[in-house]
Amino acid sequence: MLKLAVPKGRLEEKVMKFLRKAGYTFEKESSILREGKDITCFLVRPFDVPTYLVHGVADVGFCGTDVLLEKETNLIQPFFIPANVSRMVLAGPRGKGIPKGEKKIATKFPNVTRRYCESKGWHCKIIALKGSVELAPIAGLSDLIVDITETGRTLRENNLEVLDEIFVIRTHVVVNPVSYRTKRKEVISFLERLQEVMKNDTYEKSQ
Repeated sequence: MLKLAVPKGRLEEKVMKFLRKAGYTFEKESSILREGKDITCFLVRPFDVPTYLVHGVADVGFCGTDVLLEKETNLIQPFFIPANVSRMVLAGPRGKGIPKGEKKIATKFPNVTRRYCESKGWHCKIIALKGSVELAPIAGLSDLIVDITETGRTLRENNLEVLDEIFVIRTHVVVNPVSYRTKRKEVISFLERLQEVMKNDTYEKSQ
């Protein structure tokens, strides 16, 4: 039996749809668990998906580029699943640009932000937040933010603008390297079934 780490929230419904289309059924369902004959799904916070795989609790997971780069994990990434593409961006108050000298940057992604600042040769003070980072420049906590945007609507509503795109975020299928060796046949069969379903889904939408 394969164990999957499925992120709660906006991706949960899409992943579960693909799993059911691939023929997987669940006899027991709760807010945190789906149990079937062939697979068990752990429904976890998106940031916790790599942790379940790294510790060997899950064999396969679904994870955004943002989480993978922030967690700096060494997981196998065979392919993406079709999902809305978003971006990790540097943003700040409209019309003010990027300040010179030391920059205070608020973010939920301190590791991503640190590497980005290093790549630019900037001296930055990184302020890690758990809640809405858009408030930080308004309140005077930071000069800039590093955050995820899909449409840019929330930024515009808070009089912020994108100053730089750091990377595009996709949803990856990720595999525990140990599981790939010890459950190779099961893992490959699962990935092939999932890919076939996604291919058909994409084809149907194009018709």
